Amino acid sequence: MDWILLGIPVGIIMLYFGSEWMVDGAKRLAFRLGVTPFVVGLTVVAFGSSAPECVTSLVSSSTPDIIIGNIVGSNIANVGLAIGLAALISPLAAKYSTIKFEMISMIVSVLIVAFMALFGYIGFIDGVILVAALFIFVYLVYIFKKDDKEGQAAYDTGEEEKDDGKSSNLVFSCIMIVVGLVVLYFGAKFFISGATDLAKIIGVSDLLIGLLVVAVGTSLPELCICLVASYRGENDLAVSNIVGSIVFNSFFALGIGALVTNVPITQSMMMFHIPVMILMTVLMYAMVRLKNNISRPMGALLVAIYVAYVVIMALNPSLTI
Repeated sequence: MDWILLGIPVGIIMLYFGSEWMVDGAKRLAFRLGVTPFVVGLTVVAFGSSAPECVTSLVSSSTPDIIIGNIVGSNIANVGLAIGLAALISPLAAKYSTIKFEMISMIVSVLIVAFMALFGYIGFIDGVILVAALFIFVYLVYIFKKDDKEGQAAYDTGEEEKDDGKSSNLVFSCIMIVVGLVVLYFGAKFFISGATDLAKIIGVSDLLIGLLVVAVGTSLPELCICLVASYRGENDLAVSNIVGSIVFNSFFALGIGALVTNVPITQSMMMFHIPVMILMTVLMYAMVRLKNNISRPMGALLVAIYVAYVVIMALNPSLTI
């Protein structure tokens, strides 16, 4: 029990800082090589925010229920908690015309996952398709946005290369990337080990642990980014971060998991959890599409739906197996 109490929080901390170091090192390296902030934001930051989910998928091959629970649960938490709480702090402005393609891609990504889930599992071929879809998405965004200054803002890191002796040092940047990846890997191992042992001790399923404990834990980078961005008034960053994260989770993190093991889809996942994920993404899309913002009342609605989702699971244990 002591290891479980230590493993889960230590794992979360390592996932958070591992992703931070990896992203920071990759940004420094990219700037040193002359890559524009737009491309860095589109690739490095977007991949980095979903790194905990990706690494968790890789180390969860022996508990595949955690993989699908983590992805679906993270997508639900990203909208219900990250966007909902951020909107409660400050209404989130998001100009639909500048992120139209990304918003549509978000809906498409969760619908593709739902379609694949109809066959009872997501396997190797599905994983190849999902990973390929992610790279197609990145390529298309680059093509659509490379000459669109307003659209690039959603991906701009807001940082320029600084000649501080560190940012210009290739060795230092590479060390940060490697250290970040190592910390990510072992953080995921500790976290998943503690989470699965906790599930056994308290008698709940791997799926429930994946949907709640692992999902919220791996969503901490997105949650922190959204809350800080909202507090600072950087509203468009909060929305674009979550939209990108959902696409990357659905395509890349789930795809990576499917490449290493068949991911089973339970009846409760198909009939309850995936529909809730679709509902949340459709609501977010509708808010941005119709109002070009997510207001405080809408944020409260998203948080309320997430709370209701957790309560329904608590009252109906059959939904977690």
